[in-house]
Amino acid sequence: MRVSRRHGALRLRFESVEATLLISLLADFVALLDVGEPESADPVVRRLFPDGYRDDGAAAAEFRELTESGLRQDRSGRARACRDELAATDGDLALDPESGERWIQVLNDLRLAIGTRLGITEDDDHDIDPQARDAGPRTIYLWLTATQESLVQALMK
Repeated sequence: MRVSRRHGALRLRFESVEATLLISLLADFVALLDVGEPESADPVVRRLFPDGYRDDGAAAAEFRELTESGLRQDRSGRARACRDELAATDGDLALDPESGERWIQVLNDLRLAIGTRLGITEDDDHDIDPQARDAGPRTIYLWLTATQESLVQALMK
């Protein structure tokens, strides 16, 4: 993956295998959002849609009822747009600032989902044991982190 900025134009270039992986991750993420139950016990859904009120169960349920559907649609729409945009190209994307922000949000959502599944915390050691059962998903998590950071840096220039 390469991110570049020339003459005000931002380009995001994925290798074929990266684009294929990212399209698959985005499809899985959209499915999770579209099928996931409100007030789900799934830790990823709970992380993506935390309680609005931690000390008041009734208020939290009411807040969730009023906001979760719209938030799910927003997240799903952004992920679909990124997936469709990437699938329609050879992995070479020209991004304006608005689409760049969308990509940053979607990459962050993917990181949250994968990081939650892996139990990654802020204090996590990012060294990967290649023999570990979770080496693949951890590598993907770190790749998404690097991609997001590169995009943020390019947008700040």
